[in-house]
Amino acid sequence: MSTLVYNFYPLFLFLSFSFFSYSPHAHPTDSINPSSIHIANHSELENSRAFSRQQLKRSSPRQCQPFYTTFSDPSAVADRDSDSSNAPFIALSPPETYAFTSNGLEMYLHKPKGELHSANGMNDNLGEASTINSTFWIPVEGNASRAHFDYQYWLCLSRLAKQFRSNRDSAKVTYEVSCDYVPGVICAFILIDSVQASNDEMHLDEIDVELVGSGSARWQTNIFKPSKADPDPHYGHFDTKEQYSQNPSYASFHKYSISWDSEKIVWGLDGQAMRTMRKEDTYINGVSHFPGETDPLRLQLGIWDGSGAEGTSSWAGGPVNWDTAPQRIVATVRSVSVEC
Repeated sequence: MSTLVYNFYPLFLFLSFSFFSYSPHAHPTDSINPSSIHIANHSELENSRAFSRQQLKRSSPRQCQPFYTTFSDPSAVADRDSDSSNAPFIALSPPETYAFTSNGLEMYLHKPKGELHSANGMNDNLGEASTINSTFWIPVEGNASRAHFDYQYWLCLSRLAKQFRSNRDSAKVTYEVSCDYVPGVICAFILIDSVQASNDEMHLDEIDVELVGSGSARWQTNIFKPSKADPDPHYGHFDTKEQYSQNPSYASFHKYSISWDSEKIVWGLDGQAMRTMRKEDTYINGVSHFPGETDPLRLQLGIWDGSGAEGTSSWAGGPVNWDTAPQRIVATVRSVSVEC
């Protein structure tokens, strides 16, 4: 029997990030260019818009719904080419990048195919990696569940959202995971917006838990929310490194949690609060950088090769040395839960 417990109407609004190398955002020394975001090409974006509009006709925004899975049922993750309307997660990467095992959901980073050259702290060929998104969103009281692709749909959903807002204005997501320690590799378990608005502006809000190959004895927390008011993007401005009190490595299973409401974010480890960030702490030059203020967030699970940009590779302890690294690097997701 499936251990999935869910009760929601999934709102399937996503962009197809690069299927072969996932990088949710650049890091401090990276140059800013569209390729660093891995936006889908024009035809893929149009297909995504069309499908989203079709889904909106039979979906309505809902408040946060409790959810739990151990991924013992393969139907929890829809293939990227399938109809995901009944699956809580969808893979944005090929089927060979993940598998259902007795340990849970295994996500893979495969050694790059073809020739690979390293120079200036980077690799010119990146491994094929796994990225999986939830098809449901977690709205918070006061956030309009926007249909980002069309103003009329956004207006309609904004009105509907007022009818379905919950009295509870918070959500807690817990990822029980482990990740192989390999310099240059990042395992990320995050909340993310990252969709296209009707005015062609990118919404890139993130709340992150990152397991980074620059050292397995610490894990990192971060937020990211760009603003047009920023003279330059604030990459890495809000990140911290947290220590383990027991089983001091991210190669061991730990429960990482993100508790989020309209005023604060709390990151936890194995049931203990580790870091609290309040909304007032996110202001830079009078501009708030608090994620999820205007949009709901979805869950994202990923493992990726950070070797493709100098700043990211340095941050991740890379580039990956594929002469010594495993041919297949593994992140394992034992469970995911949502509490409301």
